[in-house]
Amino acid sequence: MKYSVLFLSLLLITPLLTFSQKSQKEKAYCRFEGNIGSNINITANLVRLFEKLSGNYQYRFLDEDAEMYYGKTIEIEGEITGNDSARLREFGQKEYTFKGVMENAVYKGTWYGPAGKTLPFEMKEYYPNGSVQFDVYYLNSEEELVKSDPKSPTANIELTLLYPNETYFKPFVADSVKNIIVKSFFGSGIQPDDPDTLMVHFEKEYFDNYTSQNKDWYGKGASFDWEKIKTMSVVYNSGYMLCLEFLTYAYTGGAHGMTNISYNIINLDDGQLLTYANVFKEEATDSLSALLTRQLRKNYRIPDDVSLKDAGFFVEKVKPNHNIYIDGNGIGFLYNRYEIAPYSQGATHIVLDWPQIRGLLKNDTPVYKLGLR
Repeated sequence: MKYSVLFLSLLLITPLLTFSQKSQKEKAYCRFEGNIGSNINITANLVRLFEKLSGNYQYRFLDEDAEMYYGKTIEIEGEITGNDSARLREFGQKEYTFKGVMENAVYKGTWYGPAGKTLPFEMKEYYPNGSVQFDVYYLNSEEELVKSDPKSPTANIELTLLYPNETYFKPFVADSVKNIIVKSFFGSGIQPDDPDTLMVHFEKEYFDNYTSQNKDWYGKGASFDWEKIKTMSVVYNSGYMLCLEFLTYAYTGGAHGMTNISYNIINLDDGQLLTYANVFKEEATDSLSALLTRQLRKNYRIPDDVSLKDAGFFVEKVKPNHNIYIDGNGIGFLYNRYEIAPYSQGATHIVLDWPQIRGLLKNDTPVYKLGLR
């Protein structure tokens, strides 16, 4: 996901305000369902931080001639103004895909497709059984290494935490989701608590580490600015399946910072965390490797007679790692920087759709049932 703009010397830790409320500083997660035109179903997961919007949308439509469903999940970002005008573009694109008004738990307007095509769209906020509502908590602050020095280096921290509220109809599942989130966001050994308290403790530890590791260097004429960003987003939240993304960016000196992305897949029927071993058959490794390698070549348009190493990757065959996510259309594998490609390549996403992997899934996993829809 993308980084929010830092507001220096500002500390903000506040819970969710729904999209339909009027406020200059709204922070919210919202799950939308609706349609583009008459035959394209759409589900969107959006997080609002002030005027910024980010998230994803999944579309699905029926090709009546082929009697087949087609779909895709796409990251989006944009902004909302004081008059509730909301615009969203697909990540990395200049032109807006959605333009409309977002108010009273409804987002409607015009969808702009390829070749100048336009269609009306309408989405409504909706949380069916088997989906979770979240509160959004946000913290952003800065601290100088030496407060008496106006030229002092500084450390910045920005946290965006999504935390289940109390509306889920199975309280023990919501408690399990909280435990999983706390472990993934704050680290092992941290117990679920009031989100404000958790974030302030994390902030204090970060600044304490910054001071202790840099004070001596500063006295010798050298020190560093630090920056840390931790964000969460919802990849999928339907049909008793939840997939969360955790992004951490850290800079502690050097040529560049490092970004790490990881995922949690959670069964919202029993609150259990689903890992690679829970999802795939033991004998699936070789088949997955072949599928991942083929899909990588397709994604990057690498001809069969060109080796992956000659194309800039570190490997000739892509082996499945355990950093997986679901997005409704299939299962994605995320390879962070330096894992199979250089830093300049960025993270590498490879998504295998359900028809490709259905025979490799354990039949007793809820992910298998999701792939049958």
